[in-house]
Amino acid sequence: MNNKRLNGLFVSIILFLSLTACTSSNSSSNPGGEANSPEITMEELSKITKGMELQEVIDVVGGEGKQMGQSGESDTKAHKVSYVWDGAAPNSFVHISFQNNKVMTIKDVNVK
Repeated sequence: MNNKRLNGLFVSIILFLSLTACTSSNSSSNPGGEANSPEITMEELSKITKGMELQEVIDVVGGEGKQMGQSGESDTKAHKVSYVWDGAAPNSFVHISFQNNKVMTIKDVNVK
């Protein structure tokens, strides 16, 4: 029951952040000189499966997403991290949570 609430909270936060990120990502200035996280496509999404390691997902997408949360102690089975990759379509993204460095959940919104 508590896990469902936590997942709901993550999804709500991700939706909020993705909507606010979409309004500011069109800025032509990039003071840090770093590229935004890569956009994920449906083709890339279809290659990502439960049990893949974070580095494998990064290799498929072509870059690291935005880390959205972390819980538990590193290098333990309880360690959980979640990342979001923006999609190419407006207001689209993929949220992937990892436990012990393995994909546990994959949620996408409007990815085409």
